[in-house]
Amino acid sequence: MATPRTLVISIDGFAAFYWRDPAARMPTLRRLAERGALAAGVETVFPSTTWPTHVSLVTGVRPHVHGVVGNHVLNRATGRAEDLTGDPIYDAADLIRVPTFYDRAHAAGMRVAAVDWPATRHATSIAFNLPFFKSQAVFEAHTEPAVWRELAGLGYPMDRQGEWAQLPKRFMKDAMVADVAAHVMHRHAPDVLLVHFLCVDSLQHLHGPRSPEAYWAIQYVDALIGRVLATVSDDTNVFVVSDHGFLPVTRELRPNVRLRALGLLDADGDGRVVRAEARVVMNHGAAYVYVREGADQASVARQAAAELAKLPGVAAVWTPDQYAALGLPSPAEHRQVGDALIEAEEGCLFVDTAVGAEESDRPHHLGTHGQRGSYPGNRASFLAAGPAIRRGVALDVISSRDVAPTIASTLSVDMGEIEGHSLVEILT
Repeated sequence: MATPRTLVISIDGFAAFYWRDPAARMPTLRRLAERGALAAGVETVFPSTTWPTHVSLVTGVRPHVHGVVGNHVLNRATGRAEDLTGDPIYDAADLIRVPTFYDRAHAAGMRVAAVDWPATRHATSIAFNLPFFKSQAVFEAHTEPAVWRELAGLGYPMDRQGEWAQLPKRFMKDAMVADVAAHVMHRHAPDVLLVHFLCVDSLQHLHGPRSPEAYWAIQYVDALIGRVLATVSDDTNVFVVSDHGFLPVTRELRPNVRLRALGLLDADGDGRVVRAEARVVMNHGAAYVYVREGADQASVARQAAAELAKLPGVAAVWTPDQYAALGLPSPAEHRQVGDALIEAEEGCLFVDTAVGAEESDRPHHLGTHGQRGSYPGNRASFLAAGPAIRRGVALDVISSRDVAPTIASTLSVDMGEIEGHSLVEILT
């Protein structure tokens, strides 16, 4: 029997609590859930930011194995903070250390396509790929020429991709994502299609979870998903996932201001770090503390961690000997990992600036994620429906690492030894 087609849709930032919220108007998703399986929530990996979480969804392992340890990291060789989102620097093979379920599908002879999926720049297992880039220059340099020509020939505004990928305009990009996904299904008929929608995340960052804007974005993306579903055949297994939930924000924390007061860093007038013995690189509700490599590294790391633990709004501090329990590698195993890790309390987020007060009650974002997946508001979503999925199954809270092996099971491919397990109770 031929393997059914598979459609995987990620709604970035779509928290599990919206399923229980009558104000969340999402008729397409609710109808899909009625004929499939729905989880009460998904406990995400830590830090719960888009790049590490999406890679765990497709590999079935935590960051200590797959190697993507945050959205934002420090390049210790250059001393510069790097934003991994939008894949401006690294190809997929440079970031992800283990096979994904779509790599396994490709190796089994299946054709894979992706639209706006994170951490897929130049992924060799994806035949048609319009990656999630944020810079127009990166779009033009790293989108495969055949894909660029095909979409330009169809009239898509390829010269506006970088603009539409910015936070306030991602609802425009999402409409294009839906149209491109429908086009790919019709023209290329992939065995596996990955689709990623962004504006639910974007508008929650700007306006907060459960805001009018958040509810609008959910309804908007629900309608876009309906357009995509209209193009798929009845033999398609559909998985709708998210990478994290969302927590409201009332305070902004600036730990680099404390490190500057301690003489551990210098900053320019705009708050950018220009010299650092120790510095913080934020991952929204979490942040890495990096110490300059040298003879005093361990001592400075202890000092910085102890001082940052005193900051109001810091919920927890971990040192590398505690990282394994968090699913993270140590700095000795991965140089992108910090020498300490801090987490913000619910209601707070970190920013990188090193000037001004140590905190502000006028945060630049009203919603965040990044904290541990154990926060109920930070739980993500999982829904599955199709010929391989039993109807009417209500799952308890699952792990994000269970998604890849479950999808792999429906594709009849083996993920090997991984942390997650296939949700056999939902499979026919």
